[in-house]
Amino acid sequence: MAYFSWADNAVLEGEVDVMASPSVTMPGHVGQLARWIQEETGGDLFSIQVVEPYSSDWDACLERANRERAENARPALTENVENLKAYDTVFLGYPNWWYGAPMALLSFLEENDLSGKEVYLFCSHGTGGLAGSVEDIRQVLPASAQLSQEVFDVYEEEAASSRQALLDWLDRLGY
Repeated sequence: MAYFSWADNAVLEGEVDVMASPSVTMPGHVGQLARWIQEETGGDLFSIQVVEPYSSDWDACLERANRERAENARPALTENVENLKAYDTVFLGYPNWWYGAPMALLSFLEENDLSGKEVYLFCSHGTGGLAGSVEDIRQVLPASAQLSQEVFDVYEEEAASSRQALLDWLDRLGY
C-alpha cells in the first residue's frame, strides 16, 4: 500500500478551523483506508511524503496544489520504496486534489517503476469525485503496469464509515 495523504504531509500551523474547512487529523481519510487495506491483505504500508510539507491551512494547501498542477510540478519526495521488485501488486491511495491526482503522487509513480505490476487505486474526494485523477495516473504509469478498472472511491465525509464498502471492494478483487 503506497498512499499520499495530506495528514502525513502537513505542517500544523496554529489552530485549524474544522467548521470552516477540512481539518488535518491523523491518520487522514486516505491513511485510514490504507490501514484497513493493510489489515485485510497483510501488505506493507508506505506513506508518500514530500520534502517540503504542505500547509495545514486548507486554502493555502489548495493554492499550492493548484500552482503545482498548473506548473506540472513534481514535488521532491523524502524517500522511495525499497525493493519494489519484491511486490507484484500495489494498492495506490490518494485524495483528489484540484480535480486530479496530487502531483506528489505523480512524483512517486515516476520515481518508482511499477512495470509489470497490478495496480489498484483507492481515493478519497470531495464533490469532484475521481475527476481526472485516474487519467493523470494512467499517463505516468509504465505501459506494462496493469491498472485495474475497479477503483475504490469514497466521499471524504463518508470515509470514516466506509470500512465495509472497502472490504467488499477487496473481496471483489479477490483479496
